[in-house]
Amino acid sequence: MNLKEIIYKLFKRSDYAKRNAESADGGQCPVRGGIHRFASARGKAISDCCRVRLLAEALSSQRGRTPDSGTGDKIRRLTDAAKKAGLWLDKTQIAAFGDLVSKRTGESEVYWNRSESAFYKVKNPDAKRPLKRTSESDWIYEHVIHNILFPECAYEFVGIALELGAIRVVLKQHAVRTEAFPTERQIEAMLAQRGLVREDRYFFGDGVVSVTDVGAHGDNVLLGDDGKVYFIDPLIRLGRNAEEVIEWLTGFNPATMSD
Repeated sequence: MNLKEIIYKLFKRSDYAKRNAESADGGQCPVRGGIHRFASARGKAISDCCRVRLLAEALSSQRGRTPDSGTGDKIRRLTDAAKKAGLWLDKTQIAAFGDLVSKRTGESEVYWNRSESAFYKVKNPDAKRPLKRTSESDWIYEHVIHNILFPECAYEFVGIALELGAIRVVLKQHAVRTEAFPTERQIEAMLAQRGLVREDRYFFGDGVVSVTDVGAHGDNVLLGDDGKVYFIDPLIRLGRNAEEVIEWLTGFNPATMSD
């Protein structure tokens, strides 16, 4: 273990201990269920992270570089990594996903694949970054965090593509059978079960990760025919970098992955 790893681990232990103490003493940390409360999702998180490992490494190698050498070099590195991992998609492959049901509004285009009963979403990873408080590289793990919090409507990372000279993320999500919306009370109860309590008028969180855009009668939360509440595509805000959030929730940090 190198010095950087030792310092990191010591910092994390100290930080976790402090948060536990604050919670026990009635302090400012509103976490319910404690650290690693999604430990049972660790295996799925590791699998999701392994799938994008080469892309994460390409983004990591870009950190610290000057803005002048950033964009073009980042795209080249991501393109090469995606092709090596079998995660590169061209326009022909995207067009074959199905019927375009939602044109890009700044965040994503949505395709409906009837035979798979699934939606394919071509997302702009930079969309709403200030609101989500994400860095230039956090987007690679956003779907992982979504899957930890909302496994009943998990995303599959299909790959990345290039559109107008910018990177796009392609995700797949199976459709929910529904003709109804949950009530605000049902939504809040389900979020509370996952340790996410009301922080303010718009956000529910635990002090480290928060969600919004989860109101009743919206298109991001549905009541399935099975009576379960499904959080399709809430906006997720991070209080730390994505790797630390995943560790906070599951005990696994993607930065520790190796060949």
